[in-house]
Amino acid sequence: MVHIDFQTLTDAPASEHIYLEALRDALLDQAVTEASDWRDADIVHLFEVNCYTIAALRAFRYPTLVRMLRTDTPVVVSTDDLYFTGDPELTARPRLYRLNHRTQSWLFDRADAIIAISESVRENLTDHVDPAKIHVVHHGINDRYRVNDPPQTTDPFVLHVSLASKRKNPEAVVEAARRLDVPFVVGGSGWDEYFQNVEKTDNVERLGYVTEDELIDLYHEAAVFYFPTLHEGFGLPVLEAMAAGCAVVASDVYAVPEVAGDTAVLHGPTDVDGHVEAIERLLDDHGQRYELAARAIDRSQQFSWKKTAHETTEVYRSVLNGETSRVSSRIR
Repeated sequence: MVHIDFQTLTDAPASEHIYLEALRDALLDQAVTEASDWRDADIVHLFEVNCYTIAALRAFRYPTLVRMLRTDTPVVVSTDDLYFTGDPELTARPRLYRLNHRTQSWLFDRADAIIAISESVRENLTDHVDPAKIHVVHHGINDRYRVNDPPQTTDPFVLHVSLASKRKNPEAVVEAARRLDVPFVVGGSGWDEYFQNVEKTDNVERLGYVTEDELIDLYHEAAVFYFPTLHEGFGLPVLEAMAAGCAVVASDVYAVPEVAGDTAVLHGPTDVDGHVEAIERLLDDHGQRYELAARAIDRSQQFSWKKTAHETTEVYRSVLNGETSRVSSRIR
């Protein structure tokens, strides 16, 4: 039995917490259990993205992190590449980009292994981290989202779900909603400010925060899921929509093509004309929409938390067996 201490640098309800909780549950079937204290753990597994939000600074004990890195307890870090894209404008606080980049580089240098959540992340990290330390392990998907066949939609609508932020490309979401003549449902917090004083958006329903039960129902009821993101380390909403049998129109950047393959319509994130045309075509052609969604369901079967847990366990074993070496620059 391997004892793991799970830690995160981000505040709930960030995606890292979804990842951590789903993986922790799936690892129970892999002879892995959670340690009650990091000092009793065989490995510390750290989930991080932004080290410098106020909530993160309050919630996480950074002196504890330093003490962890001073000991012989191995540290595994799961990460995306947000602070290794070279584009500070993708982040919520561009002025902190360089500080986050340096902090994460420092942490990665001292970790025993890095879990990149996609090949896209791995590629962006290799110029900054020893490639031998990087292991690609994709996210999984909760089986509650899955369907065997695309659901029949009686009142077609377009769905977008995200926490409003610059990298979710809110300008494209608003412009597409304005151009479409069908109901457009937006789930997630922070969207009211983007739709204020925008003409021709009477078709838009802003739901704000939605529970997971509500989210699953939305995916099952929507005709098209629209996700013109500027950056995704993985793209869990795309996978959720695919598993739920909802046709996907999304951007073709970072990890999105890796997740969706040829089972979604992908255009550049600023190609709103292409997005709208694709959405309208899918809404008008039920057969094409059904065929695309059916292929997405099949592809989503490649992703599961059971698979994620198995591959993560292999990383743990490689660290404990000394196959992933600890670099000499770790804190002394």
